[in-house]
Amino acid sequence: MPASQSPAPAPDSQPHILVVDDDPLVIQLIVDTLTREAYRLDSTPNGVAALEKIQHQRYDLILGDLHMPQLNGVGLYLPLTQQLDRLSERIIFLTGSTGSSELHRLLKETGLPVLLVHQVLASR
Repeated sequence: MPASQSPAPAPDSQPHILVVDDDPLVIQLIVDTLTREAYRLDSTPNGVAALEKIQHQRYDLILGDLHMPQLNGVGLYLPLTQQLDRLSERIIFLTGSTGSSELHRLLKETGLPVLLVHQVLASR
């Protein structure tokens, strides 16, 4: 299937979320929390594996770590801007870092949503 196309969603299905993070504890926290809310979830530890999953499965939302090995969050985001289903508009970045890296600057300039994971973990 071409990268510019995604499989059609199943009718009347639960919202399907892809969690992309290299920290297994963060993935487990998100999966445990959102599964209780009746979401269907898949997870993967990096952006390369996420792009592979996206070619074979339709997702309603991506929760993606900003800093990952192999392919960071922005590296995951950029190919999504080429997809017809506008998945790039349905990504929320996760980060435990509040530094002023180049990635953070890009997020600020583009207005893409970011969830600070250390705030979420501290509230548990």
